[in-house]
Amino acid sequence: MSKQILWLKEAGVRLEGYVKKYQGAEPIESCQVIWNEDSSEGHVVLDNEIRWTVKAISSGVVDSEEGMELIVDFRSDGCSMQSTAALSFELDNWSERNYVLVPGAVYAGNRFGVRELPYAPCWSKLNDHVPEVPTLITDVPRLSVDRNLHSAFHLLTGDASTPAIGIVDEQAAMGWLFVTDQSTELGDSSMHMAESVDRSSAQISFQAPGVRPHFKYEMATTRVPSTDNGHDFLPGDSVRIRSRIYRFPCASIQELYDHFAVVRQQGQKQEGTASSLPFSAAWDIQEMKYNAMNWNDELGYYAVGTIDMKHQDWQIGWVGGGMSSYALLLEGSELSIARAIDTLHFIFSSQTESGFFHGVCYKGKWYGDEFNDDPDRLYPEQWHILRKSADALYFIMKHLIALVTIRPTFTIPERWLEGTKRLADAFVKLWRMNGQFGQWVHSRTGEIVIGGSAGAAIAPAGLALCGRYFEDDIYKKTAELSANEYYEQFTRKGVTTGGPGEILQCPDSESAFALLESYIVLYETTGDRLWIKRAEEAALQAMTWCVSYNFRFPAGSTFDRLGIRTKGSVIANVQNKHSAPGICTLSGDSLFKLYRATGNKLYMDLLQEIAGNLPQYLSRQDRPIRGWDGHDMPPGYMSERVNMSDWEGKAYVGEVIPYSCWCEVSLMLSYAELPGIYVNKTKNQVSVIDGVMCSMNVTEEGIRILKVSNPTSFPAKVKLLAEDEEQAASTLLESCASITWQRIELASGETIEVII
Repeated sequence: MSKQILWLKEAGVRLEGYVKKYQGAEPIESCQVIWNEDSSEGHVVLDNEIRWTVKAISSGVVDSEEGMELIVDFRSDGCSMQSTAALSFELDNWSERNYVLVPGAVYAGNRFGVRELPYAPCWSKLNDHVPEVPTLITDVPRLSVDRNLHSAFHLLTGDASTPAIGIVDEQAAMGWLFVTDQSTELGDSSMHMAESVDRSSAQISFQAPGVRPHFKYEMATTRVPSTDNGHDFLPGDSVRIRSRIYRFPCASIQELYDHFAVVRQQGQKQEGTASSLPFSAAWDIQEMKYNAMNWNDELGYYAVGTIDMKHQDWQIGWVGGGMSSYALLLEGSELSIARAIDTLHFIFSSQTESGFFHGVCYKGKWYGDEFNDDPDRLYPEQWHILRKSADALYFIMKHLIALVTIRPTFTIPERWLEGTKRLADAFVKLWRMNGQFGQWVHSRTGEIVIGGSAGAAIAPAGLALCGRYFEDDIYKKTAELSANEYYEQFTRKGVTTGGPGEILQCPDSESAFALLESYIVLYETTGDRLWIKRAEEAALQAMTWCVSYNFRFPAGSTFDRLGIRTKGSVIANVQNKHSAPGICTLSGDSLFKLYRATGNKLYMDLLQEIAGNLPQYLSRQDRPIRGWDGHDMPPGYMSERVNMSDWEGKAYVGEVIPYSCWCEVSLMLSYAELPGIYVNKTKNQVSVIDGVMCSMNVTEEGIRILKVSNPTSFPAKVKLLAEDEEQAASTLLESCASITWQRIELASGETIEVII
């Protein structure tokens, strides 16, 4: 064997190879590679007669930042029907206390209590109604918390944001990352992890083609018969499996995230954002659509969708209610601004006696947030997802702050101010009584029905803004105490849970980004750089939910034909295994603020990937996006589905649900809150988020000349922010700072020069 592979063995990991034979997805034979001791070549004999030759090529050092690259070629010397090749890493001295990560799919091994419910799973269908409920998840791929059960998960590479498996070995204070490619010439590969019965050893495997044995995951159940198949190898056929392995000192879970952030895109082809349209052009399409299709003229609010159904009418927070109106307040026409203000009037009409809000309105009637219409359920129409009121508090404060700047003559109604304080008081009361906010509350009494989770993780941001706006230290103190608790219970443990309302408490991206937002706002309101440190930790954890490469969609699928680039899309959670355009439901300006505060370009790069790729998902007249119902979506529609996983069925990979979704709001907020071009004058660096091209030249006299080109077929109005590092470090960007930034207008195909 090569020196590198021997090093791997000395580090506690044994390299093994297998050829496996299947009948459908049922494994019928598995033969291990017999390696020659003096070389990196081995062989396999399948069915006592079919010989395989296996060659391993390795380079690099597993303990270096670049890691060790391992390439293994499997070649069949005969006819090997329905077979796969597998590269495995055997870990001895294993402990079930080890932290296991598959980015976007598995956090802490997903080793939590499980409740099996069909979609949409709802707490009102369970009996676990206590403030101190332990973390409970749905039936998703996971390692078992029950030592009496088999413990393993089987995923296709498209289930993850990066096809990788990471480990924190607590006892040895070491971390491991095993990374592979999405696919081989045989199609997508699969990723597997299995623990021994006594949990003393574990095996990590990458297999080509990907086969999940026996069962696969679909929509809240792991018990769907697998439809995967092996490959019919003919004499001379081969397959190459590539992996990159990293080993590094790792005394905490966060150090795994730190290392992953550095290597997640290593060895990948570097591509820019998708060629699409400028933010301002997308805005024009969306504003027209919102005023034509989302406006409820009878009740006076911007609905979250366009279809005549309960959850497409009005929902506060989460999927856009009271969030789209903020973007329209900042950037909209006089009509849009007037309607944004009307939406605020409507929001305060939905406040309950507890101070929280009704979660849903449909055709003028208020509903609870439970996905359950059983007449015998507990608290009918009184279940409230607290994340919704937390979002509301944060965005109401952003509205109020913006109105002072944008409409200085506008008198904010006393009812709004009183209602905002009542909402903040309800959060303070929850904290004082429970030392937590919980996940679900009784909308009328305000009492916690389901505790735990980081679902309301954006509440500290709203409270911090309240504390400053109303000059009330109680709000400020509660913001700091609750954010400290969220940090200790979630960020430090590397798991954030419960942001969406229909996943019980599965790990999710929405709560991860909400914590980042809260830490940034606490830094802005206190000036304490402790919150910057915590924001950096939260940002790197949130990064694991962001797709790090451009997925190859099935030939002929909608996204294949459109050339969609998945890099920067955000996986929702470990239950709903789709990626999505943007952060639900934020612009990502917290990443921009973190970049300004630290100078770490990692955060700007991530923001460019997330926001810069958003416009490609917008259906428009000249480039409609066809839904899986066979009809083109109207201009301004965006679907939340970026399906790399077959969790809804293989036919839906690369296809979209034809709904108007919350991701439209993320794109609107991106235009409203982010600079299209950012110039670091100290380093003469230019970062471009908008759909234009930029370069900068510095003359001998020190004059900076920015060259901006609009390669699209749309006119562009681009926001420019230029500052030096001292300004970036000392000047905080308050809410609605973007309205003061310079705007550059370009016709289609135009190039201009701007002196900075």
